[in-house]
Parts: sequence; C-alpha cells; structure tokens
Amino acid sequence: MSYRFSETPSGRARRWIRRKEPIPMPWFVRPMLILLSLALIGTLTWQGVQYALHGRQRAAESIAVPPAAPSAVAQSAWQRDVIVSLDEASRHASEVDLAPTEVAVDHAASILTLARVKSQAAPPDFFEVIVRKLDEILSAYHQNTRLIEHVTLARIDLAQLRSALDAVPSGAPKAFQPTDLLLPSAAAAGANPRADAQAGDPAASDADKVPASHIVLRAPREIAIGSVLDPASLGGNFLDATNMPSAAEILEPPSSRLFADDVRVENLTIAGATQTIDGIHWKNVTFIGTRLRYEGGEADLHNVRFIHCMFGFTTDERGARIANAIALGQNTIVIE
Repeated sequence: MSYRFSETPSGRARRWIRRKEPIPMPWFVRPMLILLSLALIGTLTWQGVQYALHGRQRAAESIAVPPAAPSAVAQSAWQRDVIVSLDEASRHASEVDLAPTEVAVDHAASILTLARVKSQAAPPDFFEVIVRKLDEILSAYHQNTRLIEHVTLARIDLAQLRSALDAVPSGAPKAFQPTDLLLPSAAAAGANPRADAQAGDPAASDADKVPASHIVLRAPREIAIGSVLDPASLGGNFLDATNMPSAAEILEPPSSRLFADDVRVENLTIAGATQTIDGIHWKNVTFIGTRLRYEGGEADLHNVRFIHCMFGFTTDERGARIANAIALGQNTIVIE
C-alpha cells in the first residue's frame, strides 16, 4: 500500500496558517502604548518619591524638639550659626587640647558682635539658650582659667547684644540717639550741638536747649564717703556726660571702692563717657551709651538698666555673673 501526501494544505491546515498571520493594527497604536508606558512609569516614580518624603517628614516630626531650642531661635541663620559653633565647642570640650574649643567659642562671640553691629534682633529665649550652652562648655573644665576667659568674653559679647536691643527711654531728648551715644569722642570734639547749651539759655534753639532736669558734665564728679547722689542732691535726674572724653570716669568715689564707704547713686539716668561700677550702691539707675567697667570688686545693682552700653568686665567668675545677668535681662545683682 502506498501513500500519497498532498502538497496542498487541508482545510484545517489552512485555518491554522491564517491564525498565525499577524493582526493588522493602526499605525498610531504603538506610539500610544509607548507614551502610556512612560506615563505609568513617571506616575509610579512620583508616588514613590512623595511616599519617601512624607515618611522622612513624619520621622522628623516624631523626634521630640528639645525645650532649650525654641522655634524662634531656629528662624534666624546667624542665631543658628552661634548655636552650631557652641555645639562644636562642646564636642571638643572633653579633649585634652582645648584649642578647638576656644576657637569655636571665639567664632560664636564674633557672630554675636556682628549681630550687634548690624542691629539684628533676637528673642529672650535665644539668650537663655546661649548662656546655658556656655555653662555646658565649662562644666568639664570649670578650673581652666584660659577657657573661662574665652567663655566669659563670649558672655560679655552676648550682654552687649542684649543691651543694644533695648530702646532709649522716651523721656530722653532726641539728641540721645544710639549712634551719638556710642561716639562720645565726636561730641567732645564739638560735633554735638548741645555741647555749649545750658538749661534756660534763651540764645539756644529749641532743639539745642538742655532740659532743666539734665545736668551737663564736662569733667568727672568726685563723690565723698557717705554721699548719696540723687535728683534731690543734684537738682536733676539726668547726668549728661556725652561731652566728656569716652574714657573719662563720670563719678569718682573714694579710691578704696568698698561698700564700707557707703556711696549711693539712686534714681538717675546717666548717658555717655565711662563708669566703673565697683564699690557703689546703684539703685534705680539707667545707663545709656555708657562704657561700663567692672574690676572684680564689690557690686550692688538694684533695678539697674544698661541701654546701648559697652562692657569691660573682668574675665573671671565674678565678671561672668554680671555679664550673664545683663544678657538674661536681669536688673538686680549683688556681688560681695
């Protein structure tokens, strides 16, 4: 029996061949599929990025913010720089070589000085944070005099910044502006139009007249033992020393500068020149644009304000206490 194979496909084979042929598609289908694929990939990528960002934000919000660093402090770049520098000083404070700590503290102090020169404001919380950080830096080396000096100088810069933020009292005349008060040498050279004006002088203009309550000083005033300097003894409540040289002492008590001399200055506003606060009982006194000295002796300050003042304090623990008090807005401090 012989078999013959037909070269012509059967009906079933023909149907199979027809099924294998590609189905024709319009020309625009393939580009649309590519675009849809790219859109899907882009959407999935964007959703992944958003999920990661929200997850990081939730993680950051879950971390408790330390109470010592309020949001007001973090809003200013220069304030953050001061905090970062002091944190860097704290990290190096445990090392044998204190040079990196001192450099970081000095850098923070320079930022504080620049902020004062630029009249940049800071909230009260900022000063509390900085004082606390300076205390932390000294906690490990509270007996190291060199580090104490660097930290105290930073405290003084902080106190000067706080003093620069206080406004001149409304009772002061217009001539007592911060720029004039910080340049008493210019006033001594005749730049101040009030230099020759006296109370009740009819020749002086209204702008140049000195109020009757103001006492114009052109030389240091000596104070005897047991003296009380107040409006009743002076005949006025405002000591204007802006015509004196910047380094001239306004009030000169006995050279001993001890509480035993019982020298009191009360209920006065003092502007310009320089004043040493040791050995005098100060009460209800406001200094405006004065260079204040503290030489490490006895100090008695009750309700004393320092407005746009500069400070030359000792760099020991006593000087640090006064600088801290001023930086924190405290008006009363007693050192015996």
